[in-house]
Amino acid sequence: MRGGTEPMADMQSFKDDIAACQLTPLWEVLHNLVPAQPSSPAKPHIWSYPVARSHLMRAGELITAEQAERRVLILENPGLPGSSAITQSLYAGLQLVLPGEVAPCHRHAQSALRFVLEGSGAHTAVNGEKVLMEPFDLILTPSGLWHDHGNETADPVVWLDGLDIPLIQMLDCSYAERYNENMFPVTREPGDTRHRYGRNLRPVRRTDHDAALKDQPLFHYPFAEWREALGTMASSTAPDAYDGHKYEFINPLHGGATMKTISCFCQLIPKGMTTLPHRSTDGVIYTVCEGEGTARISHQDYPLSPQDVLVVPSWNSLEIEAADDLVLFSFSDKTVQDKLGVWREERL
Repeated sequence: MRGGTEPMADMQSFKDDIAACQLTPLWEVLHNLVPAQPSSPAKPHIWSYPVARSHLMRAGELITAEQAERRVLILENPGLPGSSAITQSLYAGLQLVLPGEVAPCHRHAQSALRFVLEGSGAHTAVNGEKVLMEPFDLILTPSGLWHDHGNETADPVVWLDGLDIPLIQMLDCSYAERYNENMFPVTREPGDTRHRYGRNLRPVRRTDHDAALKDQPLFHYPFAEWREALGTMASSTAPDAYDGHKYEFINPLHGGATMKTISCFCQLIPKGMTTLPHRSTDGVIYTVCEGEGTARISHQDYPLSPQDVLVVPSWNSLEIEAADDLVLFSFSDKTVQDKLGVWREERL
């Protein structure tokens, strides 16, 4: 007999038999594998920067950057315990480098961004070219490129790390390699790459150094420049009802996302504006750069203050109310979803 008339004992016996052959019935899990709409186990959450900073500074008293390799507190999503992930595809953490410290040179399969939250004058070096950090600068360390960090200043430096660690783990292609010195040899003067690629220009013939950077030649997006761009847009254009004023950071070689797996954005929501609700399939991590306000995620309110970090999981509706001119940086896996043809947005 078939279907509902089959005795339960026979069905259990059948499942036991096929389990021994590493087979399992699709009909029992289909609704989870192919749900009616996106459904993420990740939960909305906000990390208060003053609270997280206090713990990070305590970590600075307990372990050196050299002992830790990278002194970082992971921002772990409460819906993904034990995963070291902020969404199912992305990782985020707060990294501290104290005065005089070096975070040793290494490279890995993962693509990474550094978004500076505190400190001025420390550096990241990518394949031997230094970038001097200022608050709210976006700095990339793309997949496979050597990078190290150092703090020659008198003050601590803190930045938000964003990496595609969960995605690379899922693909089973992770690797990490330590360089034989703490710092990579100097190959270019600071700012050289930005002069070559950061002015709406690109070299017709690329050098060996350019080739070593593969297709990721620009890795520094200074706050002073992108904040000015937002201000210019705001002074001449009406805000979008859902985003306010918003830009995407791009790779100047092809005009696409900053990195193959991570899209980065900045936006300004004018004082007094409340955006209309919208949702999308990419889980988004936001950092507050200027101003205060409130994020309403699926009808729950989260207060926003400078340097706080907020995660909006996939398919959760978002509205933002700006008490001041509110400037936000965000990143997500949108570029991956775009390439796969599965990214969706609903403006509610």
